[in-house]
Amino acid sequence: MDVWLMEFAKGIGMMFTLPFLYIALAMIFYVSGKRIKQERATFGTRIFDRFSEWKGTWGTALLSGFILSAMAVGGGMVVSYPLLILLSGVFLIVSLTGRLSWYSSAYTLGLSYLVLLVIPYLPQSVQGYQWVATLQETPLHTLAVVMAVLLMTESILMLRTTASHTYPERLKGTRGMWIGQHRSRRMTFVPFLALLPGGMIEAFAPWWPLISLGGDTYGLILIPFVIGWEWKARGQSPVRAAKTMGRHVFLLAILVLGLAVASFFISVLSLAAVMVGLVGREFIFVLHRMREEKTPFFSSAQKGIRILGVIPGSPADQMELMPGEVIERVNAIPVRTENQFYEALQNSGAFTKMEVRDEAGENRYVQRAMYEGEHYELGLVFVEPATHEASVGFF
Repeated sequence: MDVWLMEFAKGIGMMFTLPFLYIALAMIFYVSGKRIKQERATFGTRIFDRFSEWKGTWGTALLSGFILSAMAVGGGMVVSYPLLILLSGVFLIVSLTGRLSWYSSAYTLGLSYLVLLVIPYLPQSVQGYQWVATLQETPLHTLAVVMAVLLMTESILMLRTTASHTYPERLKGTRGMWIGQHRSRRMTFVPFLALLPGGMIEAFAPWWPLISLGGDTYGLILIPFVIGWEWKARGQSPVRAAKTMGRHVFLLAILVLGLAVASFFISVLSLAAVMVGLVGREFIFVLHRMREEKTPFFSSAQKGIRILGVIPGSPADQMELMPGEVIERVNAIPVRTENQFYEALQNSGAFTKMEVRDEAGENRYVQRAMYEGEHYELGLVFVEPATHEASVGFF
């Protein structure tokens, strides 16, 4: 038991030697900083906090990591340090796009698998290197199993998406009218333990204590695998889009898992599992884009003013106002523009009552006591911008 506890502690330390950990940290700094800059340029204020792209993901990620650790250590899943370096290289390449959509395990593990397939066809002079030879010994069904579990994690996170997990954006439509869209952009670490061959550990770090399993020696390593996605919802509610994609990714993960398990008996099925995951994930994204080719969901309303976004923790958030809803009246005063909305708020006194039409077309009423200054800090952004700066009420 002491050996395993020591291995666990050393495995955590080994995690910080993996390059893609720092690649992912640099990526989250970049994408969150870019988002905040765009929010301030468009709306005049920051809507979401920095690093909100990974907030609310840790519980699901840790549970997934625990399950994957049990499968890896209990099932004897062995990874090599050259394989982890290969994965780091793939992460670096996809990170250069600046988009988290390539962080899906279907792409990162799928591309890594294809690289492993090409290695036997490299010149003999290249195959003579020890790290290349080690890569050739990688059990390919291992990548298929990990892909399936991580796709399952991705689907669960999508199914848990709420309005506070997507980011509003305002742009001009084809007819020159203002429309809105929401961008879903999430990233998280799924930390899991795996076995590392003892020979590699001795070459990399002689101090590493080894575990004897079946006559061979292994160490433990904690792998902080990164997953993520990015897509836009313009023709439908972003929450509805997330649920639809989440269900599709879940079914894909089940299919990939079935093929991955079968690959332990028929090795060629590992290739089938990875290709199904890679092609299937791209097909799901294509279907999503096809569903988006319709009238914009976030467009100007004929009656009332449509909510594009709600700042988390703001009075509007406490009133449970949702993106996509239309505010038709404020204290019985009809509103059609953002200017009229804030003028009605200023004339409402200490208590505000709003008539709101939801996505299903049903009307409801929300009300709240308003305190001094809150009229200007309500926390709403709308599809159409205010006509002059003085009337913008979320600074």
